[in-house]
Amino acid sequence: MELISWNKSYETGHPIVDGQHRNLFALVNNLHTAIQDGHSKTILVETMEKLASYVDTHFKTEEELMLSNSYPHFESHKQKHDELKDQAFKLIKLFSMGKVDLTATISKFLSDWLTHHIMETDIAMIKWVRERNSN
Repeated sequence: MELISWNKSYETGHPIVDGQHRNLFALVNNLHTAIQDGHSKTILVETMEKLASYVDTHFKTEEELMLSNSYPHFESHKQKHDELKDQAFKLIKLFSMGKVDLTATISKFLSDWLTHHIMETDIAMIKWVRERNSN
């Protein structure tokens, strides 16, 4: 069962960013399924690391887009990216050391963060980039 479903309200209008967002939705859903199915710690760590790696790739794509277009809110947007990356890597480390239980709460946190970040931050950034490039 999917935790989060992609729909048109998440579309930014940028094909690369939207494609990466769809992939992030799939990875969060994969993690959620692995948790629900009671997969081993090794599988969960691998799934979390894959998600974290893809998040890093996606953030680099967005940051390059912002920099190449002199996006005025680059620093605050990048700060949000850095905070999520830090939280994700901390969580993976703590889970792999057995110091935190991995529950659906974590996948819920990721899904909430992902959907809110897209709706509140990414759509505004892509809109600004499109308007700047249409002039």
